[in-house]
Amino acid sequence: MKNLFLIAALALIPWAANAQNSNSKFTITPRIGMTVSDFSGSKLKEAYSPKAGFVAGVDAEYNFSKLFGVSLGVFYNMQGAKENAAVLMPGYVSTNNYEFSPVNPSTTGTTFVIGKNAHIDFDRNAGSYIYLTDFRTDLNYISIPVLAQAHVWKGLTAKLGIQTDVLVSARSKANVEVKYNGVTYFEKSNTDIKDKLHSCVFSIPVGLSYTYKNIELDARYLWGISKVADTKDKNDKDLKNSTFAITLGYRFGL
Repeated sequence: MKNLFLIAALALIPWAANAQNSNSKFTITPRIGMTVSDFSGSKLKEAYSPKAGFVAGVDAEYNFSKLFGVSLGVFYNMQGAKENAAVLMPGYVSTNNYEFSPVNPSTTGTTFVIGKNAHIDFDRNAGSYIYLTDFRTDLNYISIPVLAQAHVWKGLTAKLGIQTDVLVSARSKANVEVKYNGVTYFEKSNTDIKDKLHSCVFSIPVGLSYTYKNIELDARYLWGISKVADTKDKNDKDLKNSTFAITLGYRFGL
């Protein structure tokens, strides 16, 4: 993370020396900030909760007048959600590169609980088991927003448009507690799920920004309008991204 900030700072040095008035017809705005993302569309209200992420990229804007412009951006954008669940799979287990699975899933009596701060009370001395908690889904996209920009007041701009999100990576993570042959192990599960998700999704960005002496604070809500995956799970068949992003940028007039 420190390296990313250092690279961003060094990249701005030559630009800053030649920066012109942000009222130019064509402007470029590098941005860096954070996201708070969640999933919408689940029928299980307590199944998901927000998680924090990172966003960085650049917007290029063309102003047709002092009141109206359009912009095209490219961003690296972290989305996804925490999954509020706990899973208990008692029975004998086999291990292979820290991946754990029941020998006979049909007879293990798997217990699944959903809810905030989900946990399962069970007798840890009864036998072998796998216990999974603290699930999260990390989705990383290259995002391309196209926005109409209305400069409604001095320094204040309203934004609305369409955004294409191209999936770069997707991983499902969880804390894993395993008891096998009387010994308890604690591991972290980290599974690649990219092939189970749509490679491209769409959202509608709605936002406001305020510019002061070329420094711009930008806040956007990304309303997901396409499903992140096709699933037979009736509770999650309409799952979509829902993300709030706030960034700090510097406008360069060209």
